[in-house]
Amino acid sequence: MPGVAGADEVVGSSDKAAVRAQARARRRARASIDAYGLATNALAFLGGIAGPARTTCYVSYGTEPPTEPMIEALQSADFTVLLPRVKGDDLDWVDSRGPRSVSAMGIEEPTGPGVPLLPVRALLIPALAVDLTGGRIGKGGGFYDRTLAALSKDVPVAAIVDDDDIVDAIPLEPHDRTVDALITPTRIVWV
Repeated sequence: MPGVAGADEVVGSSDKAAVRAQARARRRARASIDAYGLATNALAFLGGIAGPARTTCYVSYGTEPPTEPMIEALQSADFTVLLPRVKGDDLDWVDSRGPRSVSAMGIEEPTGPGVPLLPVRALLIPALAVDLTGGRIGKGGGFYDRTLAALSKDVPVAAIVDDDDIVDAIPLEPHDRTVDALITPTRIVWV
């Protein structure tokens, strides 16, 4: 019945909004994150799986876990690191070794030419919160959801989070794709 489905969607959106609000409040109260622990664990994660020396990452901003040391560590380990750039409703991928500028959304993005996302060993992506079953919630723009929907499930996806970003449960909707792993400053969790 159409009315029931619509009600379910509203409840899902409300649940997600509550999780986002809690995650943002938790992050604002956080002192700092061990960026070098994150970088070390990202390298260990990628070293534990096969594939090309090519991965994604992102330039963190605001209260996100800091990724610049991770990007530098990956480059030093001879990985080609692809950074996202918003292009319409989707993400365009650009080599991290090029110049960057601040977008209209206030996010530092690469300005070089776009390149194909694949082949890639894994995707390292942001999350506001995750659970131990791989449920992930982002900021609500859907950019990563659209990227993941078009991606084969054979490509591992890891959420970059702090330990306190792991919660009991993330409300999922049919379009949400779970992640395969969580990378924190203290551990790597395969789900």
